[in-house]
Amino acid sequence: MKMPLVFAAIAVIAVGCNQQREASNDRSTVRDQDKNAIRETARDAKSEIDKETKAKKDMLDAEAKAAQAKIDAEKAKAKAETTDAQSKTENAAQNIRDAAGAASAKAQTEVGTVKGDSTTPSTAPATTPAPPTTTTTTDSDQKLADQVRSAISTGAAGAPPKPSNDVQVSASGGVVTLKGTVASDTEKNQVETAAKAVPGVSKVDNQLQVKSQ
Repeated sequence: MKMPLVFAAIAVIAVGCNQQREASNDRSTVRDQDKNAIRETARDAKSEIDKETKAKKDMLDAEAKAAQAKIDAEKAKAKAETTDAQSKTENAAQNIRDAAGAASAKAQTEVGTVKGDSTTPSTAPATTPAPPTTTTTTDSDQKLADQVRSAISTGAAGAPPKPSNDVQVSASGGVVTLKGTVASDTEKNQVETAAKAVPGVSKVDNQLQVKSQ
């Protein structure tokens, strides 16, 4: 009777040991699963953080590139404006140099002409002086003054006839000067209008005085 009881006790102990081992294995499996879950969660979190970090980095890079492109464009614009200003300055300086050179050449030519004239032998005929250049001009001015005087005395351009001795007329290069006295400002303006109407008159210097009433 004792042997069967011993075997039964041994069997019970063996079953208990097996159950403890199985429970221990189950707890170990759960711990492993928890560890794996934690690792996966950590990997997922790290992946999200990496994605966000990369997105921010890409955005900052894009903003930096845009800012650099704007700076480069401003530099190119400033360089172009500087180049254009330098070109204009050089062109202006060249024009000044050209004008100065032309003036210098002209002055040298005139000086050479004067020297050439001064070296003319004294044996040149002294009885053939150059005709005065003012004769034609004087005659033309005198003729123009006569025409203006005639226009004033005959009442041209709506002006009332005016005795020629009341208004003195002189002319020089198309500029007519009026002196003398008239009865009113209206008559003064009418005489000036009559003078301006004469062909060849470019300007009238009206110095007429109005008589005091």
